[in-house]
Amino acid sequence: MLTPRAVDYLETIYLLSQRHDTVGVSQVAAERDVTIPTARSAVSRLKTGGYVHQERYGKLVLTDKGRQRATEVYRTHSVLFRFLHDVLGVEDERADHEACTLEHGLSPDTVAKLTAFLESQEGPTS
Repeated sequence: MLTPRAVDYLETIYLLSQRHDTVGVSQVAAERDVTIPTARSAVSRLKTGGYVHQERYGKLVLTDKGRQRATEVYRTHSVLFRFLHDVLGVEDERADHEACTLEHGLSPDTVAKLTAFLESQEGPTS
């Protein structure tokens, strides 16, 4: 089972991989605002858990298991951010930080209900 911190690293690798062709430990460290040894340690735990593998020259690649988990976490984060920001009016940075905190404690059922609620608030599309 992944700790909330490990899930945050997994999500970071996922988001970086969406923006860049390759992802390295130094990019993860910069994005998380931690030292390279700290990021390397977190990546090592993700590798041990089968969520990430590291190719030659340090390129990080999510495994299928890692991509699936990261996608779930990112979806949850996005739904929470939308609720906090768009519905409750929480400012961007705070909504993002609090969504990150909340994403670790919600069940998939609760996330599904929150998603359905947000979709019902959007109204019909043209």
